Amino acid sequence: MIDTKHLQALAAVITEQSFEKAARSLFLTQSAISQRIRQLEEHVGQMLVVRSVPIRPTSAGMAMLRHFRQLSVLEESLFEELAPGESSTTATVTLAVNADSLDNWFLRSIPDILAEENVLLDLVVDDQSVTHAYLRSGEVQGAITSTPANFQGLLTHDLGDMEYLCVATPAFRSRHCPHGFDRQTADTAPIVIFNHKDALQHEFLRQHFGEEITPPAHVMPSNISFQGLILQGGAYGMVSSILAEPYLKKGELVDLTPGETLRVPHFYQCWSLQSSLSRRIAEIIVRTARANLIPRNPECSTQHPAVPGPPHAPAPPRFRE
Repeated sequence: MIDTKHLQALAAVITEQSFEKAARSLFLTQSAISQRIRQLEEHVGQMLVVRSVPIRPTSAGMAMLRHFRQLSVLEESLFEELAPGESSTTATVTLAVNADSLDNWFLRSIPDILAEENVLLDLVVDDQSVTHAYLRSGEVQGAITSTPANFQGLLTHDLGDMEYLCVATPAFRSRHCPHGFDRQTADTAPIVIFNHKDALQHEFLRQHFGEEITPPAHVMPSNISFQGLILQGGAYGMVSSILAEPYLKKGELVDLTPGETLRVPHFYQCWSLQSSLSRRIAEIIVRTARANLIPRNPECSTQHPAVPGPPHAPAPPRFRE
């Protein structure tokens, strides 16, 4: 029998990325945390944590984290069954979200999520192509991703497509591509990427020109700086149509490839073993996404029936300057 206190210590170290912070979060000493993890490793006969920067779980550690998450869900479900609506504990919901979803539509789901009693959100933000890895490792309970993980025990909800436009300022277009967005422009004009995992811009260039192109690139690891650099005329890049449209209408941005867009599929994945709270949060996320993204298929979920949209759609977010 695995001691749940040992599993709790493992989860805290991976979540907090520090033995010291994990100890504080559990009101223990750092040596007590180390001892619990060491005892757990001795119990299973394998290393569970790579003590590096950042701290990361081994494959066995990932399995242990998933097991702990499932135990937590079972316990939460038990208390809900024994005393419906009377829980005084605060549930922390850990989710992996890509930055564009967070700023485009996910924020609209938060008021409904927080309307649930005693809920705190703990969001991990990363590129949409890698967020599923956090779910697989057991670090999060759900993930918004463009490349859904394919392994047993998951529910996959099809959210729809996010549409991206290749945009720049009129001054940037006049300076770098006065005769149109051609191959020479793509080779020499500076692009902006979110981080080195961000393949969105290069994927669009491959779609547009039919070959791999590696332009000079600025790296701006926040949406504010990413979008700000484009608005200041320092680069061109892929911006969601939701955010770009107001600036296109005002003439502050132009579409470098009119009529051609890049559509990125988005999915919400979570564990099939869910508490009622987890199910309600999944429903809120799916409903909000489908109200804002472009549908691909009327059968939008592989596991659940379509969730009706909200009665009042909020105003679109601003492209932050």
